[in-house]
Amino acid sequence: MQSVNKAIVVALTTFGASVVGMLLQWLVPADVLTASKGSVGAMVGLVTLLLALVLGLLVFTAFSVFTTQQSEAQSLGPVIAEIDLALEQYGPEAVGGRAGLRAALQRSRVRFFGDSTRGPQPFTFEEMRSTLAGLNSYFDSLKPATDSQRRWLACAWDLAKKYQDTQMLMARQLAAPFPPYVLIVVVCWASALFLGNGLAATPNPVTVLAHLAGAIAVASAIFLILELSSPYTGVIRLSPAGVDSVLKSLGEVEALARPLELERLEQAGAAAVLPASSSPE
Repeated sequence: MQSVNKAIVVALTTFGASVVGMLLQWLVPADVLTASKGSVGAMVGLVTLLLALVLGLLVFTAFSVFTTQQSEAQSLGPVIAEIDLALEQYGPEAVGGRAGLRAALQRSRVRFFGDSTRGPQPFTFEEMRSTLAGLNSYFDSLKPATDSQRRWLACAWDLAKKYQDTQMLMARQLAAPFPPYVLIVVVCWASALFLGNGLAATPNPVTVLAHLAGAIAVASAIFLILELSSPYTGVIRLSPAGVDSVLKSLGEVEALARPLELERLEQAGAAAVLPASSSPE
């Protein structure tokens, strides 16, 4: 709800600026107001243009952040399925990798959807080194014996690297979607605009309502900017249903594959023991 609270503060600030402008009409002499209306109108027009351009750009940028996160998150689903398939085709020696894939996806879910207050935190340098080192260590431990295994191992390695790089990039993109103090400058421009309009407007109920509607419009734009730039927190957020569905599917696949893998190992062990224990008649 932080975005809602900030939007309310923006609405009150901009509307309060217009009220201050109307109240200044009682303090400034009438002839001075009449003589300065042209200059005030010109400055209001300039600030209006700047505010419209920057607000539109910020809304577009925030929407781009949201849609980029959405598309990148959706692109990881096929990658995970291909990694699991490649490890399955490699053979029972890759059982640990399939379990590690599910564990990695669970950690990603906690990182991106687990903290509803701060949102996803970027990977530290130590975390990136540790993750990539663990990935290299696991794939180096696999010793492919056939060309088919080598092909599936190379495919799984490329996809696993792509998965890790993508989620690290997603976390970094959310670290600072906007330069510092941009929204503060925009709110200051909006306050100056409403102050100038209030200074030049004739105070009456219709004027007050018009300024209130404008303040709400500016606040709603700020609300959209804050919400869309934080796609995992707030009111407008991405749903974790897709990740949960993939986790459930991986769990079912793992549960079905475990008895088959145990049966393969038992058959391999029996095949190794029978020739040694049999004797010619």
